[in-house]
Amino acid sequence: MTGKPVKGVLVLMRHGETEQNTRYVMTGRMDVPLNATGEAQARAAGELDKAYSSSLSRAFNTASLALKEAGQKIAVEKRDDLMEADGGAYTGRGIESDPEVAKFVKLRCYNTAPPGGESDKDVVARVRKFYETEVLPRLQRGENVLVVSHSGTTRAFDIVLGLEKEPADNAKRPRRFIDNATPGVHEFENDVCVKSYDIPNPKSRRAPPPPKAA
Repeated sequence: MTGKPVKGVLVLMRHGETEQNTRYVMTGRMDVPLNATGEAQARAAGELDKAYSSSLSRAFNTASLALKEAGQKIAVEKRDDLMEADGGAYTGRGIESDPEVAKFVKLRCYNTAPPGGESDKDVVARVRKFYETEVLPRLQRGENVLVVSHSGTTRAFDIVLGLEKEPADNAKRPRRFIDNATPGVHEFENDVCVKSYDIPNPKSRRAPPPPKAA
């Protein structure tokens, strides 16, 4: 007779809104604060055993506000592994308004990095290492884990968790829209993710941008 399955939950969440988000700036590793909407979004999310965040303040403060609102008195552990993709020379520049950055974004492939920055492949590699060494052992013990980071690292988890097939190096990668402070819940049984779903944030005011013509 087999024992009961070990169940754990991983909650992934992007930080709350910043002014740079509203202006479509490639924020990268700029340490910018949450705006008022972002703080409200963070307070509307939240619950858990262990909490991690990116070491950038917008992610750490989102995690802290969410846990405080949920009445959970657990510390948030900052990790550089969860920082946003390094935008290199394009950091702080407009994703749509700067022609050089717009061209990079349009042509970017899985292994393409901005000058002095990171590719999606680079981000997946460091997120995978963090997941395998920090998160997976906790899920195997049946713990519930919160990870608050950024859109780039959240998309990296899609590949790490097997929700998206890893692209070939020179292939274009569809970029799933990640809303601010919207928890993505991944339920595990015996190391296997058996169910994934989002919990809508009532404070969200952004819709995915309309698709552009090729």
